[in-house]
Amino acid sequence: TSVTIVPVLVAMLPNVAAVCLEKMEALTAAKLLTEMPVSHSAHIYRHLSVAKQEELSEYLSDKIQSRIHRFLDYAPLSAGDLMEHTVTMLPEELTVADAIRRIGHFRHAISCDIYVVDNKHRLMGVIEVGGLLTSRHQTRLRDMVAGKTQSVSVHAKLEKLLSHPAWTKQYKLPVVDRDNILVGVLDYTRLKEAAGERSISTHDPLDNLLSLAGLYWLSLMQLLDGMLGMARAKRGE
Repeated sequence: TSVTIVPVLVAMLPNVAAVCLEKMEALTAAKLLTEMPVSHSAHIYRHLSVAKQEELSEYLSDKIQSRIHRFLDYAPLSAGDLMEHTVTMLPEELTVADAIRRIGHFRHAISCDIYVVDNKHRLMGVIEVGGLLTSRHQTRLRDMVAGKTQSVSVHAKLEKLLSHPAWTKQYKLPVVDRDNILVGVLDYTRLKEAAGERSISTHDPLDNLLSLAGLYWLSLMQLLDGMLGMARAKRGE
């Protein structure tokens, strides 16, 4: 029943819950979305395919659709408008071994940073992919997060975003709402393009950092792919 299903879906990461709804009949999925708090239904709705969203529109009331779209509408050139919606995030209670297995089933390209969230999807911190490969498999992700993670508000405007001090060290920043719920990730290059600078200047302080980081993470991701491949072979997959 929806009384038991809704809390389960709400507890899931939005992209995982969206996969479940994709497999349901539109009438059932619409009913479940209607019974959720709009903050959760909106985040899940964003991860649904366009085809599924169109299918659901026949069963969602105008009031519910208005609430969802209003929740997802951000001002032009704000972080919410410019961010990527697909984020590599994992629950804090996972172990390193569980995290590596979970990553192996992701349908999207794995980013360099893995964002750790609590059971309300609030940002707890960030872990580098390399950190997973060098940590004990029994370690919990929450124990690997150290220090405060720099993030940006989903409502922050272009001018403020361009001057954010974290760009001197990072080329992607997590985007959070007012409750610190992780809703996306902002890419520095995308930000500069939106500002009218179609390519990063050779004098940009991040230029060399991005080049080196790209090579470093490419090597790490190839290693991770190899490890996942060996793990699947051992399981006979």
